[in-house]
Amino acid sequence: MTLRPLLLVGGLALGYLAGASPASATSVAPRPLQALVAEAEEIVVAKVLGVEMVDGAGRPVTDVKALTGPGLDNQIHLVLQVNEVLRPEKGGLRGTLRVPLWTMWHDSLTAARDRETGREWIFLLKRDGHQPVYPVDFQWPLQERGRIQALMASP
Repeated sequence: MTLRPLLLVGGLALGYLAGASPASATSVAPRPLQALVAEAEEIVVAKVLGVEMVDGAGRPVTDVKALTGPGLDNQIHLVLQVNEVLRPEKGGLRGTLRVPLWTMWHDSLTAARDRETGREWIFLLKRDGHQPVYPVDFQWPLQERGRIQALMASP
């Protein structure tokens, strides 16, 4: 066995243990913010109150070591407290939303909780189950609000 595969496996394991982004083992091509904003049916400013996981039957998973990823039926949901609705203009999204994350991310319940809980973002979502508009880049820092609102106003 050569040293390269060992270094690759070791590096992936260290990244996972360090709480690296779930995208470290699965990749999705990025899309421009303009396209994401155009496709988003719901755009909200929200705080992540918690992170939950469900199995393939929709039952809660409480094992903090539980994983998501290819071949696994678990799915992580972000529990959001909506602070402001930017789209649709009529609102109607106040309160708590559960946003399901893409099941192909290699992630754990603990890592997702540590990474997301308490953070405030601008979320770009679909109306159907408040799903992310795209598996990546659906959460944007609050500093991007002006840019997102300008894109919302453009034809």
